[in-house]
Amino acid sequence: MCDITGRSDGTAWRGVDDVTGSHRVLAVRAIILAAGRGSRLAPMTDDRPKPLVDVLGRSLLLRTLDRLRSVGIQDRDIVIVTGYRADMIDAVMEREQLRCVRVFNPRWHDWNNFYSLLIAREAVGGEGFLQFDGDVVFDDQVLPRMLGARDGAALAVDVRRDLDAEPMKAVVGPDGYLRELSKAVDPARALGEYIGVTRLDAASAACIFDDLARFEAEGLTHEYYDHAYHRVAAAGQVRIGIVDISDCEALEVDDLADLARAEARLAHRT
Repeated sequence: MCDITGRSDGTAWRGVDDVTGSHRVLAVRAIILAAGRGSRLAPMTDDRPKPLVDVLGRSLLLRTLDRLRSVGIQDRDIVIVTGYRADMIDAVMEREQLRCVRVFNPRWHDWNNFYSLLIAREAVGGEGFLQFDGDVVFDDQVLPRMLGARDGAALAVDVRRDLDAEPMKAVVGPDGYLRELSKAVDPARALGEYIGVTRLDAASAACIFDDLARFEAEGLTHEYYDHAYHRVAAAGQVRIGIVDISDCEALEVDDLADLARAEARLAHRT
């Protein structure tokens, strides 16, 4: 059993220069989960994967890559998990001359997205990373805030009370750390909505991957990857902090109404 609850000072995201002894931010990797079809966005996803749906003329995927580049994360350090119409993402990589690593999820159509995160394990090589759902639009404040957080493991949460049954809801304990993460949580108990952006240091990631690897044997192939975060937090194996992004623009694009809302917000900001 992994137990890394003692690490909460963000040291995994810093290193010491061998010559000068000064602190520097270590290179960070990223995983983007881009395997899903996004049937609720039909007909826009009839011929393309959900992350290639355009929002004001630029796809969800390219917008995430833009944000990663803006904080210094290079395309060669980004892993994109593909599935439905993987050929189209390959074509975008070639057209944009990007060197992102691609990992194909052969179970994209019959297992939930826990497997997309699990099969990225080898590609990140035991390092810490930022993890993104492929359908999230977010502004330029979210990533600096995630990278600057004190905890080695942290979720981006839109802290608010007006929640219904659909959002992935986060519940915290008296210490402010995650205790539950589920759509089934009573909205009255929730701190807010997890928006699909996570930071994990190497030790936390190893614990999450180990838990995800048990899903198939436990009959949990219908589960979201979020359920692993819920389990390790509830068991006290990993202290998962909360980064409040309620004053940022961040929106999950699940359906056509979400898409219209995202475009309206982006148009208002330009």
